[in-house]
Amino acid sequence: MLRFKSLSQKPRHFHNFTGLTVVEFNKLKELIKSEWQQTKQDKYKINRIRKVGGGRKLKLSNLEDRLLVFLMYAKTYTSYLLLEYLLNIDESNICRIVQEFLPLLSEKIVINRQGKKITTLDELRKAIPDLDEVLLDATEQKIPRPKKKKTRKKYHSGKKKAFTIKTQIIINKKGLILHASNSSPGRSHDYKHFKQSDIPKWLQKNKDITAYGDSGYQGVNKDYPNISFKLPTKRSRSKKELTRSEKIMNTKQRKKRIYVEHAFAHLKKFRILSDIYRNSKKNYSATFKSICFVSNLRILERTS
Repeated sequence: MLRFKSLSQKPRHFHNFTGLTVVEFNKLKELIKSEWQQTKQDKYKINRIRKVGGGRKLKLSNLEDRLLVFLMYAKTYTSYLLLEYLLNIDESNICRIVQEFLPLLSEKIVINRQGKKITTLDELRKAIPDLDEVLLDATEQKIPRPKKKKTRKKYHSGKKKAFTIKTQIIINKKGLILHASNSSPGRSHDYKHFKQSDIPKWLQKNKDITAYGDSGYQGVNKDYPNISFKLPTKRSRSKKELTRSEKIMNTKQRKKRIYVEHAFAHLKKFRILSDIYRNSKKNYSATFKSICFVSNLRILERTS
């Protein structure tokens, strides 16, 4: 049966199973250890008959093994039944462990070296005062075909020709994910998703920050004239050819925006964000933000 102690002796296997090296895993464990212990204490009843520690003993009681279960599930996105045989614990326990770590990892995306928790865009601005440029984009993930016709219409993406969930992220020039929006049905346009989020108000407050987006955000400069938002020049019926200078500017913007595509690639190495999403849609935002947190940890550890 797999446990952290045995799997960590094989670094290549450990990385393939979890998406992290052993050093990165230990760093993640230390970042969430105090909050995990606090959550564990909060679950205890106030008026107990037995003392703490009484009752049935858990097969996986320590943080290392439980965190290993979550990362294995996120990286491989295999069935609970297969993990039951690999880990020698019941599949219902695996489900509970996954649900245990979602709120812990999704509450904060940005990892601050000073240990401060960043949960809102305003807190982000205070933590990174020298932030001058951000990159925006949205991604879609396929879901199973909904049973109800009304739901099918809501989640059908004309772009992907499939049923999807959409999420928008903001990153900095180094590729760190600074913010991930709550998910929305795939039918909504990227720009509509942008307008429904808190990002426009945040950019209006922080006019010194320049945002870069793709052609899916056409209309932002007209609707939000106070925002510094850079878009590529797009051909239209009245303008069938771009000038040389416009093509050069588009190329420069593409070179800047490529890092947001790299960020999506890092996230989708975890198959829970690249395969068809089988879990409950209400947990999708927490799942996406949890993997953002893990991805940021990887980037910080590998660039420091």
